[in-house]
This record gives sequence, C-alpha cells and structure tokens, in this order.
Amino acid sequence: MQRLHSLLFASVAALLLAGCNDAPDGTYQGYAEGEYVRVGPVDGGTIDEIAVARGDRVEKGALLFRLDLTAETAAAAQAAAQLAETKTALDDAQRELKRMEALRAGGNVAQAILDTSRAQRDRAGSRMLAAAAAHDQAKWRLARREGHAPTAAIVQDVLFRPGEFAAASQPVVSLLPPENIKVRFFVPEADLGRVRIGSRVIFSCSGCPATLDGTVRFISTQAEFTPPVIYSDQSKEKLVYMVEAVPNATPEALHPGQPVTVSLPLAADASGEAS
Repeated sequence: MQRLHSLLFASVAALLLAGCNDAPDGTYQGYAEGEYVRVGPVDGGTIDEIAVARGDRVEKGALLFRLDLTAETAAAAQAAAQLAETKTALDDAQRELKRMEALRAGGNVAQAILDTSRAQRDRAGSRMLAAAAAHDQAKWRLARREGHAPTAAIVQDVLFRPGEFAAASQPVVSLLPPENIKVRFFVPEADLGRVRIGSRVIFSCSGCPATLDGTVRFISTQAEFTPPVIYSDQSKEKLVYMVEAVPNATPEALHPGQPVTVSLPLAADASGEAS
C-alpha cells in the first residue's frame, strides 16, 4: 500500500511539473534586449580623463572622455596667434588703401600707386582668410580629442582608464539609450496571425511595473528553433518566429537579458491593440 501511495504521489508531481511548463494561451516567453551606442575617439591617443562611471545617466552632449590635448592645444594657440597677426596686417592695409584713395582723389598720387595699395590689401585679406581656415581646423582637431554623448543614455560600461591608449574609432564608453531597449519574444507559427505590426502587448517580469506594455515593431519572416535561453521540455523542438516590441513607457524598467513574459491583451481590450 505504501508503495502504491508513493507511485501516485510521483505521478501527480510529474503532472504538476509538466503543467508548469505550459504557458497560458496568448502568452509567450522572451527577454529584454538593448542596442548599445559605443563612443570612441575619431583619432587615436592617450586617454587623459574619463568623465563618467558605469551606471551614470548622461544628457545629450555630456563629456564622456578626453584624450591628451598637448599637441592640439599648442597648434590651436599658434593658429590663433597667426590669425590675430593677419587681422592686424589687413587692418593696416585697409587704412593705407583709404589714404591712397583720398590722395588719388585730390590728384596727389598716380593711379599705379593706388592699384599697388589695393593689391596689397587684397593679399592681406587672402592671408587672413587662410589663417582663419587654419584656426578653424586647429579647433576642430582639438574638439576631436573629446568624446560626447550623442543622446541621453545610461552609461553601460567604461572600457578604458586614464593613461591607456585608445585607437581611432575604438569604443571607450558604451551607452544604452532608454529608447534602444526592446523585448524579443517568440511566437509559434500557429499563433503568428494573432500578432501584427502595431499590436499592443503586455510585459510582465520580476520588479517590472504592473502596467508595463509595448508595441510590436518587427516580426521576423524566417522561422527558427526556440532559442536555448527559453528552452522548456515542451518548446525546445518547436519552430517559432521572433517578434520585437518596444515599451510604450518607462523602458528603463527593463534590463537587457532579463526574462520577460509577453501576453496579448484580452478581447475586451482590443480597442487598445494598436498604439
């Protein structure tokens, strides 16, 4: 009799465990995913300063890092001095030309002298324009030694430390803009007709707001086997289609890699299917 009770208990336990793997109708398993923005220097150089730390929230345009500026600062100062010198020369040439024009109007100098003065003024203007272009280029090169946030984001990782050398285009700071957070989930072929671009879906996960929902933005056209990260005894052999949805609000409530259960709204909520 005791053996019979043990067998009955084992059978019931097995049925309960199997039932736990069966998701309710219209409910699918997925995970949060983030598309990172990796910011690196345009030109290589030694990192002089890291202005952020992992987990910081930064606004668009915030300084992330700065490379060594010694050579570029000296070049910019030299270009600024050259520009000031050519501006002074142009002012002097302009005053001289006005004086020659007044003398010529009174018949006191020859036309050739006036033409020479005008040509000197024009050459001074050309030199000043060249110096201004060189100054702008020096400032541009100086600005390229800094990395700034292209958008408001969370600092996901800092990949270098001051004193290390970063090559051109090598990521130094990795950012995660909240709008780049999405949820990937997997829908069996039989249920694919229930999900459309623009459909509203409901997210649930540990620590997520109870009202967290999203909008379907992408449905894969190719079937694939259920990814290993969401394997269960019932789903590991199924062909599914990947679907991506973006949160309608508070996307920062989701963390990349976090398991998320996605469900379709009830029929009574069909009016909110498309956001």
